[in-house]
Amino acid sequence: MSDCLPMSDYSNLPRELLLEIFLRLPIEDLVKSTAVCKPWNSVIKNPNFISTHLQKSISSTNTNLLLFRLYTWTSEKGARRLEYSLRSNNKALDEYKQLTCPNIDGCRSRVGSLRVAGSYNGLVCLVEDGSYGYGDTFILWNPVIKKAIHLPEPNVTYSSHGPYDAFTGFGFDSKNNDYKLLRYVMLDTNDYEGEVPIEAEVYSLNANCWTSITSIAPKYIPLLGYPRDYGSSFVNGAIHLLAFDRIDPKRSLILAFDVSEQVFNEIPLPDPLSDEYSRPAQLLTYGQSSIAITTKESWPSSIHLWVMKEYGVATSWTKVLTKEAAESVGKVLLFKQDEQVFVVRNDKSIASLDIKTKHYEVLGVQAPEEYLFVDSYVESLVLLDKCCNAGWNVISIHEDDANSTDE
Repeated sequence: MSDCLPMSDYSNLPRELLLEIFLRLPIEDLVKSTAVCKPWNSVIKNPNFISTHLQKSISSTNTNLLLFRLYTWTSEKGARRLEYSLRSNNKALDEYKQLTCPNIDGCRSRVGSLRVAGSYNGLVCLVEDGSYGYGDTFILWNPVIKKAIHLPEPNVTYSSHGPYDAFTGFGFDSKNNDYKLLRYVMLDTNDYEGEVPIEAEVYSLNANCWTSITSIAPKYIPLLGYPRDYGSSFVNGAIHLLAFDRIDPKRSLILAFDVSEQVFNEIPLPDPLSDEYSRPAQLLTYGQSSIAITTKESWPSSIHLWVMKEYGVATSWTKVLTKEAAESVGKVLLFKQDEQVFVVRNDKSIASLDIKTKHYEVLGVQAPEEYLFVDSYVESLVLLDKCCNAGWNVISIHEDDANSTDE
């Protein structure tokens, strides 16, 4: 890396003008520019520049991407391939870029073992669920800049606490410009008498460590489905999870963890759902500042969708999708707009459903419902300033690595 001496005309530009030029460059060009000279590298990897570039990307009208995690069929009989891709949110979803996954020893050989715990500001949080002898793996991955970091081992592990089951949520602390994971752990009841022991801890990217918050964790048990559906549970500055009361197991609710203040709040479910904790359910974001919940009846098979019109106000829960409108829906994926949702139909096709008109528009993607994840995505430089000599375990990502995992 030179000191830009051969490029004196550029190096002599006022810093303010240089910043304006960089803010207008595509991310791929910015990453390449870090290798041009030391001053450029310093400017582009500056945390303030990364944040400014992110805000510009968020406000851009051209930001219209979707992150997909799905299985596709291969030419081999009965074989499936797990892929990650970025797709333009157009009518057919046919413009896409296949992503190169992090090469993590011991994880990629187990198809589907890495779940998406959430996606925000260009970062994707990948989790390998650990229990009964297998440790949890936590990855923060920016697929656009081809960089990922392997997070340190949490405080609660199989070795330290024995068998357990856990919920993992991912969110952004806007007050401290920090990315955090919430881990809500239910220990194996066979080893304890009386109440089910709960442990809770938070990972901070800025501090690069886990901190126990068990002392403030509410006395609730997380509702964990199989396969694990994390969904898009971060909104309004809080990670949301479904839980039920340990004293009154028939009482279900939503726990909201404010990642900036690090406090838990309770949000009531719609009245018809509050005493049916065993019903399969999934949380979604609704609009820019609220939540929604889908439930699934096994017999007769049907999907119900509720939205919280006013965040935190119990009386604002409104049922927007009934059995009649959702008779061919296997799963609700996300809200495209307030009145439109992406769904997986029973024939495995992905479609856009207008809630008001009940009109379906089948899109150009076929995918099994199993482990399918779709979320909005914004390109960013987040993680570009993190390097191995600063204590982060950076994972190398190479274009010649396999982009997917076969089953």
